[in-house]
Amino acid sequence: MSYVTEIQTVMAAAFDDLAAAIAAKKVADAPHAREAFLGRWVAQAVKQQRFHHSVKADLQRWTQRARSAGTQAGLGAEFAQIQTVYAEWFPVGEPAKPVHNSQLHQWIDCAVEAGWCVHTQDKIDRKVKIISGGQHSMAVCPDAMQTAFDDEQQLVSPLSVYVRGPEQVVIGWAHQAWIAPTRVTAYKSIVKYHAEYRIWPNNQADGLMVMPR
Repeated sequence: MSYVTEIQTVMAAAFDDLAAAIAAKKVADAPHAREAFLGRWVAQAVKQQRFHHSVKADLQRWTQRARSAGTQAGLGAEFAQIQTVYAEWFPVGEPAKPVHNSQLHQWIDCAVEAGWCVHTQDKIDRKVKIISGGQHSMAVCPDAMQTAFDDEQQLVSPLSVYVRGPEQVVIGWAHQAWIAPTRVTAYKSIVKYHAEYRIWPNNQADGLMVMPR
C-alpha cells in the first residue's frame, strides 16, 4: 500500500465518518463540534490501528495536536487541504507521472532567476557550510543527482535538496515544476543552516508532501 493512496483513504474515511455522525445527529453540524469529532477520530484510528502503518506518524501527530489545542487544532482545514491537493496531484486510478531531470532543473532555475545562491557543482557527503553572503540559497549534490536519474533522465531514487530561504516560495517553485517534495528537516541538515527536502520517483513519497500556502 503506497502512502499516496493510504493518506487519501484516511481523508475520505474521516470526512465520511463525520458526515455519517452529523446525519445521525450524534454530532452537531458546527465548527467546534466537527473539530472535536476529528480529534477523537484520529485518536481512535491510532488506538485501533485502523490504517496502514505508512500513515501512523501523521495520525499520531494529529492526535497530539488535538489533545493540546482542542477545537483549535485545525484538523478540519488541514484534512480538507490534503484531500483537495492529493486529488489533484494523484487522481485515483490514473498512472503515476515520472519526475524528469528537466523538472528538477526548472525548480533550480527559479532559484537562479530569483537571485539565490545556487550550488550544484560541489559534492555534499559530509557536514558542509555554504557561504552565501546572506542570500537565500539552494544546494544539490551533483553525484547524488547523477545517480538519482536513469538513462532516460527519470528520477529513480529519492534525492535531497537543501534550502535556506522561505519555504512557501521554494515549494511554490517546486509545485510549478510538478515536483512534490517532502520535508526532512526544517533547519538543521548536513548543509549547515539549510532545511532538507526530498523529492521522489513519480512523486510517490513515504510521507506527506509539503502543502502549498
